[in-house]
Amino acid sequence: MKSGFASIDPKDMAQLGEDWMVVAATGAAVGLVSGAIGGLDHKVAGFNVPVDGLISVGLGIAGLQMKGDTGKVLKIASIAAGGSAATRTFEKFFKGAFHVKGEFEDLGSGVVSIEGRYHNQLPGQFGYGVGFGAAEQDRLVEAAKYL
Repeated sequence: MKSGFASIDPKDMAQLGEDWMVVAATGAAVGLVSGAIGGLDHKVAGFNVPVDGLISVGLGIAGLQMKGDTGKVLKIASIAAGGSAATRTFEKFFKGAFHVKGEFEDLGSGVVSIEGRYHNQLPGQFGYGVGFGAAEQDRLVEAAKYL
């Protein structure tokens, strides 16, 4: 591990630190915009538009038009804003795909019925969807639905 750290070029390390500062400043600016306009997703012509995605596109285009360090800084800021938009967009996509409806602490506190309803019953109690002592297996199946 020592040779790994020793092989890092100090200029690259300083550049990474500067890039992180640009990312942090971009995050602060996007957070300020979000607080000022009441969120980062707004409907435009019936479509949900991520405002930070628009900020990312704008910064990227400006960064491509400028030369030197200013253009590089704007391109890094564009990537940071795009990461924010992508994270929120994919979080919504995956929440919808996995149908996560509750907290993970709620798993195993009941039994799923044949009709898909959730009944609060103790393990081992005979109830809908629980037959032949399979309460533990039903709880595992319900937990697997959340994963």
